[in-house]
Amino acid sequence: MTPTLPLTLPLELRRDGERLFEISMWCLGRDVNHPEGNLLLRRGLSRERPPEGQKGGSVYTGSLPGGGVLKLWAFGALCGDSDESIYIRRDGFTPLRVDRALVRWPVFEAEALGSAQAPSTPEEQRLCRAAVVTLSEWMGGYEAWVAREVGLSWRSACFAERRKAPPVQVGELADAWWRIAARARSLDSVVNDFTAPAVGGMRGPHAGATAANR
Repeated sequence: MTPTLPLTLPLELRRDGERLFEISMWCLGRDVNHPEGNLLLRRGLSRERPPEGQKGGSVYTGSLPGGGVLKLWAFGALCGDSDESIYIRRDGFTPLRVDRALVRWPVFEAEALGSAQAPSTPEEQRLCRAAVVTLSEWMGGYEAWVAREVGLSWRSACFAERRKAPPVQVGELADAWWRIAARARSLDSVVNDFTAPAVGGMRGPHAGATAANR
């Protein structure tokens, strides 16, 4: 009988990550309409819109070291390379494995990712946690860049547009993401296979902080 695997992420970490992911994705949605231009494009990501008549929303793509990619949609994010792709849902902050060979790219809606699967081995769980670390560091680096580039007044305006109370204060988003990354990393003692995006990195006390979003 195959032993039952422990949870890939503890429930408390998933809960905290989901709350943070929700407010950050809300803010990213406001960033594309910044008065001075789309901040995601300004940070070096590329955008692809769905063809006319096709359902879905835009996908933003940034580069990862070693030929990997980071993709952002309104419904979640994907960290991947030629071998592995891990999709992290906005709803639930759940990392799932995606079989790239079965997906018709580009993707503009969650259903197009097919039947993303929960990890079924310890190694697959480790890769999923590594992707969570990458995404969290990317988000932390991006929020730090936004604060420097356009000031916290912009994030305050984003928060003010949202009825639901945020899980953190406006100036704490970057640090909150770096804490999520540290908690996910601490679950494994092995080296992270998914390193942070390498576009304009901002390393230092929060090593691995994302690049494409900085």
